[in-house]
Amino acid sequence: MSFEGKTIAVTGAASGIGAASAAAIKTQGGKVVGLDLNEPAAGSVDQFIRYDQSDAASINAAVAALPAGLDGLLNIAGVPPSAKFGPAKVLAINFVGLRQFTEQAVSKLGDGAVIVNMSSGAGIGWPTNIENIKQMFEVEGLDGVQAAVDALGIQQDGFENSSAYPFSKQCLSVWSMLVCTKWKDRSIRVNAVAPAAVETPIIGDFMESFGADAVARMSHFGAATAENIANVAVFLLTPEAVWINGAVVATDNGATGTATCKKNGLL
Repeated sequence: MSFEGKTIAVTGAASGIGAASAAAIKTQGGKVVGLDLNEPAAGSVDQFIRYDQSDAASINAAVAALPAGLDGLLNIAGVPPSAKFGPAKVLAINFVGLRQFTEQAVSKLGDGAVIVNMSSGAGIGWPTNIENIKQMFEVEGLDGVQAAVDALGIQQDGFENSSAYPFSKQCLSVWSMLVCTKWKDRSIRVNAVAPAAVETPIIGDFMESFGADAVARMSHFGAATAENIANVAVFLLTPEAVWINGAVVATDNGATGTATCKKNGLL
């Protein structure tokens, strides 16, 4: 793989999977436009745009600051199910704000560009939650998120369909599939990556929110490094992945495959 002559926008570039993705792209000769609330380490990106995915004005300003002709967009920015974020904030950042930014940023992508969204194995339950996902899709902007969260009864913690973090990732996974041919006339592909536990500073928030049973299931499969997940996301940007479109790629050491087999009575 080579990113020589290519420029990729990476949200959440200051830490975790975003920082690892930026490093991988630069190592392979590419340029990185990093977007984050916090400034990335010196030299880790070629251009920095301060960016708040929960704020419409910040989204608009970030899109305006992006260079034209980008070769890809890695949507890594997101928040965990932490007590400092209410359910509406989680949905705003992890889905509605990301969707708003992406739909606007398409104007800055070149033909043949690739969009990769960072979803999660926590969104595995989407086939059983379609009606609520459809209702969330009807939310047009960030100012409508709180009302939707209230109407749907979305809760802060847990691993259920009504829990904020899993629901946000259900929405993101389904949306990634839904729009995979939306920009087909420009040969723009859309995929998502769905990790389970990842060794980043926010892993403790997941353990606290999801509960003992979910923690035990995740622990059985171990925790990925940020680089493990970044390598998959970055690969999806390359010409070698040209026939992968509309996929939600499980990057979880077998957790999704095992859960699917158990659900269908195969294990």
